[in-house]
Order: sequence, then structure tokens, then C-alpha cells
Amino acid sequence: MENEICKSEIEDPVNKRILEGLLRNQTLDEIAEELNVAVRTVQNRIKQLEKRGCIVEKKKGVWEVNYRRIGLDTIAVVLLSVKNSRDDLVKLIEHLKRLDYVENVFEIIGGEFDLCVIVRFRGLEEAMKENDLFIRWMNRNGILVDDFKAYISGKTHKDHRRSII
Repeated sequence: MENEICKSEIEDPVNKRILEGLLRNQTLDEIAEELNVAVRTVQNRIKQLEKRGCIVEKKKGVWEVNYRRIGLDTIAVVLLSVKNSRDDLVKLIEHLKRLDYVENVFEIIGGEFDLCVIVRFRGLEEAMKENDLFIRWMNRNGILVDDFKAYISGKTHKDHRRSII
């Protein structure tokens, strides 16, 4: 069970929406309101998701989604250098910020690349599909890539946001 994906749980539309709500740091009340269900229903579903290892309660009322268990463990680091003007770079950054699979966009200072982008996918198939759509968007918008490197993670050993300041 440790390595299997919570397939049936994420195929259920209510569970999927609950997981998405938790990823957006929504409260149980907010999730219940969006789903038009009782808060108790959301609580019961969360208990089931916890039992299956899809989520872990970090502290009372705060859950962390197990990306590997929900099938979102393909991570890539993408380095981009563009030939365009500063305005076009800003346009590209704004577009990247709107893409749900993009987790981070870093503008690099003093290197051979302009941007470092961290992305997360359900697998290589989704990565390839989204890459094709992204290239089409860049072509339509006249964004010219000078250099591009992508590194896809084979295995994630730690997936964590810093919590100590």
C-alpha cells in the first residue's frame, strides 16, 4: 500500500475536490461550501483519505497531501534563456505563473539562464502534453528560446517546504 497510488480516491470527484482544496490551504468550511455538502461529509472523507495515506494531518486541522500517493510525483527543473526583450520575459513569467503545474518561477541574476522553473506532473505523458502546449504558446507569442535545459526527477527523496525562519 505504501507505494500504490490512491487511484480510486482521486477518481472520486468529491475526494479530488477535497484534495485540491487542501492543496490550496482552504478550510473545511470553504471546501464544504464549494462542494455544497456538510462539513461532516468533508471530515469523513478526510478520515478515509488519511487511512489510505493520501494525506497526513500535520497538526489539528492542517493536512499535507502526499504527492507521491496521489500520483503527482514527477518533478522537473527547467532552465530557460530567452532572446527577447525584458517586456517579453515579463510576459513569459506572467504566463508561467498562471499554469497550475508550475510550482515555482525564479528569475536568475548573473547566470547563463534567465529563468528556473519547477514543475510537477502526473507523469511523463502529462509532461510531454503540457510541454507541447507551452511551446505552441511561446511560438504564438513570439518568445524565442536561446537555451533550454530540463532535468526530470527519477525519485523524490524529500518533498518539503521550508518551515523554520
